[in-house]
Amino acid sequence: MTPCEDNTAAAADARSSAALRQIEAFAKRQDDCGCYSVVGEVLLSLAPHERSAVVRELFSSAVRQRRKIIVLVELLRELDQLSGTSDHGEIEEAAMLFNDMAEQARLGSQLLRSLASHWSEFQQSKQSQLSGKGLLP
Repeated sequence: MTPCEDNTAAAADARSSAALRQIEAFAKRQDDCGCYSVVGEVLLSLAPHERSAVVRELFSSAVRQRRKIIVLVELLRELDQLSGTSDHGEIEEAAMLFNDMAEQARLGSQLLRSLASHWSEFQQSKQSQLSGKGLLP
């Protein structure tokens, strides 16, 4: 790889990383900010191969959120054993687990909604890229 190609690849990686950080920051907002149009603009501003990498990472992030929820559900299996005689700490811990689960679910939802709101545009862009390479009629 030539130094010019190295610089181009590094710049593409930097753009992808910056876009991913920006999208994840929107997804972590507590309010439903309606930032999906901004997320779409961020993704559509990337080159198709950069966008594909970011979309794959967003899906991976949503899968990680699901794994976290699975772990939290496993921790809540002991909830059946709690009763009116349980101490305050045990009940508070169970409540915090539910809060954590809700937060992980909300974040996964926001990540996927940011993609879903512009999915047709991503698909059209991908089709155009394949067509331009002669891979589609």
